[in-house]
Amino acid sequence: IYNIDGNAAALYAHDQLFGHDADRRSSVSAIVGTWLGGGVIEQGHVIRGVTGMAGELGHVHIPMDGLLADDQPVPACNCGFTGDAESVASLTGLECNLLPYWLTKYPDHPVAGLSSKDGARQIRSYGEAGDEMALRIFTQQAQAIGRLFTIAANFTDPDAYLVGGGVIEAEPHFRSWFLDAVCDATTLRAEQVEATQFALVSDLDMAGARGSALAALHAIRP
Repeated sequence: IYNIDGNAAALYAHDQLFGHDADRRSSVSAIVGTWLGGGVIEQGHVIRGVTGMAGELGHVHIPMDGLLADDQPVPACNCGFTGDAESVASLTGLECNLLPYWLTKYPDHPVAGLSSKDGARQIRSYGEAGDEMALRIFTQQAQAIGRLFTIAANFTDPDAYLVGGGVIEAEPHFRSWFLDAVCDATTLRAEQVEATQFALVSDLDMAGARGSALAALHAIRP
């Protein structure tokens, strides 16, 4: 049995957050990278599903009304879907959908002269510096994750919601801002607000590798 990288990172994040209580807790993680990975953990175990596709949160369709600007096209995902979470909250979604649109509104932005790939990779540094266009882009990504977590709240009702990946490999003030934006975009019932928490995945790009090691350790435990 193996875990994809998103599941592995989710397992590690869950274990780090809950420690000795991990086997009695549940969590949902969104891992923002080239694509949008993630994982669903229940009582300390990765939920894999019958074909191993459980936790593919990036391909969950989310409401786009109110997230997109009035003239912004519905984003397309490489999987063939339109309007799924990954089409917004991923490096690919940023490169193919968000950045091309927002550059029509900010044609003089410094990344306008770069390729879409290079521009997408540089935009986080502009977000850290408070750049207006970059913050609009990352607000949309945070809203997409919040809407994804809202859906998750109604079918898993987890103890915690975690955000990881490249989007949080940034200055502390930006990480905090992004997590707060995700929290603000997540609609929970009053009792869920009292019982749940939001957190960042620890150890950044090492979370997946450490989660794989943790899964192996779980597999050999008697």
